[in-house]
Amino acid sequence: MTARELAADALAGDPVAVRAMRRAGRALGVAIASATHLCDLGLVTVGGGLAQAGEPLFGPLEEALREHARMGFARDIEVLPAALGQDAGLVGAAALHLAADRYWPT
Repeated sequence: MTARELAADALAGDPVAVRAMRRAGRALGVAIASATHLCDLGLVTVGGGLAQAGEPLFGPLEEALREHARMGFARDIEVLPAALGQDAGLVGAAALHLAADRYWPT
C-alpha cells in the first residue's frame, strides 16, 4: 500500500486508515512542536508521500502541534504540504549537492 492509497482510504472513511493517519499526524505534530522549540521555526513543510493527504493527516497534526507548543513563538508556526510533494526530498538533496560549497566550504 502506498501513502497515497492510505490517504485515499482515510478520506473514504476506512477506520484502519483513519487511525493510521491520525497516529502519523499526531506524531508529526509533536515532533514539529519539539523542533520549533529548539530552532524557533516559522514555517514547516511536510513532503513525501503523505504531503498531499489533506485533513486526515493535517487535522491531527495541527491538533497535536497546538497541544504541545508551549512557547508563544511556537504557537505561530505554519505547517504546509510541500509544493513538490513526493519529490521534495529528492529535489532538496540535489539542490544541497549542487550548492555544497556554500554549506560546507572545503
